[in-house]
Amino acid sequence: MNIFGLLLLILLALMLCFAVAAVLMRNLVKAALCLAGSSACLAVILCFLVAPWAAIFELSVCSGLITVVTISAISLTTPYSKDEENELIKKRRARYVALPFILLIVGVVAGYALLNGQTGLMPTMSNASTFASFKEVLWQLRQVDILGQIIMLLAGVFAVVVLFKERDEA
Repeated sequence: MNIFGLLLLILLALMLCFAVAAVLMRNLVKAALCLAGSSACLAVILCFLVAPWAAIFELSVCSGLITVVTISAISLTTPYSKDEENELIKKRRARYVALPFILLIVGVVAGYALLNGQTGLMPTMSNASTFASFKEVLWQLRQVDILGQIIMLLAGVFAVVVLFKERDEA
């Protein structure tokens, strides 16, 4: 493995650590800052992968603007009391049971994509020039990207529904 690959793995691990810390932090401001750190690591990774426009967008919008908006929203809300927070945590603990199943599904889909003839997850732009239309590039060359985006979108929607759905006590 060359130095580029090692640096990329270190950045990916750091991004993952920031993302996990953002989810596990109890202080919302610190969680927002961890999310910004994860986004900044992704921006550096995108720079290394020769995607400067995506890196600039990621750094300015996701690391900067989203963090500022999130911290502003946090400052405008009133926190729960300790009793309310403990009751809410007890209600939500049972919802975390689905996490291993989600990880299993994501692992199976990713394994299928890797073993189903995908030679590389990051095709180069020289490969894209051989296709005639946008449709062919999107659905043939960038299949894994589209699949990953769909999985992330569905996982995000599922997480919001599971974590923030209020149940009727009646």
